[in-house]
Amino acid sequence: MPLSESIENIIAQQEERDKSAPPRVPFKWYDLPVLAIFLILFAVVFLQFFSRYVLNDSVAWTEEMARYLLVALAFVGAVKCQLIKSHIRLEILGAKSHQIARFLESFSLLASAFFAGFCTWSLWVLISKTSYQKMVSLPFPKYYLYAVIMVALVALTCIAIYQALRSFKGEKQ
Repeated sequence: MPLSESIENIIAQQEERDKSAPPRVPFKWYDLPVLAIFLILFAVVFLQFFSRYVLNDSVAWTEEMARYLLVALAFVGAVKCQLIKSHIRLEILGAKSHQIARFLESFSLLASAFFAGFCTWSLWVLISKTSYQKMVSLPFPKYYLYAVIMVALVALTCIAIYQALRSFKGEKQ
């Protein structure tokens, strides 16, 4: 077989695999906060690396800021995962019966909503008790970070309840 035929064969096989691959998730407006936090995190970590290893004089606030941005990124990113239903889950039992799958999906979504709601309430209590505290190396109060996390948790709660109701009714999402 000549080389050109084998290359054409490989290309044809790859195109077949691409057709059967799951579709890519489109970029939506609600991806912007995740992207913004990630870009700011990238800039802060780059500044930390550059100042520490190139200038040999570390900028004090970059480590704390990177830590807080990473926490915010995790919670805001969880909202995106909830919207596209890409959280880790078991699908073994759901493959057996459609009724069991619908019940398990509704139950797990309601459990997720309860957990996110409980975390929201706990965070509200934490904010009310520590609203006066400032970050160690930054001149901002900690409740700025807590507010971002709370908004993400409220969104997670609402989305999970909405998805649970749709799942319970048997609607496709």
